Amino acid sequence: MKIKIYCKPTDKGVHSFYLVMDNNKFFLFSQAYRKGVEEYSGKDVRIDESMKYSRAHNDSAIIKTMDKIPMYVKYVEREYEIEVFERTKRRSAQYFKKRCA
Repeated sequence: MKIKIYCKPTDKGVHSFYLVMDNNKFFLFSQAYRKGVEEYSGKDVRIDESMKYSRAHNDSAIIKTMDKIPMYVKYVEREYEIEVFERTKRRSAQYFKKRCA
């Protein structure tokens, strides 16, 4: 299962970020257009690569975007009851074990 994030520029100079999981698309957030962000996440980027600060090359717009991604993905996890991060998967597995025991 590949979980990816991509951004789509709109005609009003705004990036809209989406999470793609199992052919389902979830809206994450919007932000002002930046060329560096477009180049970095304009194509599909895997979720783990979307938060690697070493790939930002000290571009502050990309770093700020990377800071936003985990927060909004956690919101989508709670809202739609999906599991994206490994930590969430482990936590729900532990909860299920306790509940069934």
